[in-house]
Amino acid sequence: MAQERVFDAEAVEEYRQFLLGLLDQLEGQVIPVLATGTLSRAPAFGTAPGAADNAAGQYAEFHAATWRNLQYLRGALHGMEASLAAVAGTGAVAEDDAAAAFTVIESDQAAEPAAESTVLASGDGSDFATTAAADGFSTPIEVSDSQLATAEGVPPDS
Repeated sequence: MAQERVFDAEAVEEYRQFLLGLLDQLEGQVIPVLATGTLSRAPAFGTAPGAADNAAGQYAEFHAATWRNLQYLRGALHGMEASLAAVAGTGAVAEDDAAAAFTVIESDQAAEPAAESTVLASGDGSDFATTAAADGFSTPIEVSDSQLATAEGVPPDS
C-alpha cells in the first residue's frame, strides 16, 4: 500500500519560526558576549612561570574555534530559514513535482530483494532512473541530467 505524502505548509512555517527563534537567541545573546562582552577578552592567567604563555595561546585557539563554529551555525540557520521560506512560497508546485517524481510501486511479496541499486539511462540519455529493491518493494526515481550534475557538484550545461 502506498503512503500518501502531503505538503504541510503550517509545519514548514512552524519550523521556520523555530529557526528564527534560534537565530534571535544566537545573534542577540550568544554572539554579543563573545564579540564584545566578557568573553571577548582573555582572562588573567596568573603569575606562575609559563602560565600566561601556555594558557593565552590555548585560550586564543579556543576563542577562534568557538567564534568560527558560531558563525558556521549562524550561516547554516540562515540558509535553512531561507530554504524553508522558498519552499513555503512554492509549496503547491513542490508537492505536485514530488508526486510526479516519486511514485511508489508495490511488487508482490514473493520478489527477492535486490542486493544493490541499478541505474538505467533512457534512450536519449536525458533522464536516469534509479531503482532500489528491498523487502519486495521497488521505488523508481527520475532525475534529470541537470539535477544529477548539480548533485555531483558539477554545474549544469547551459
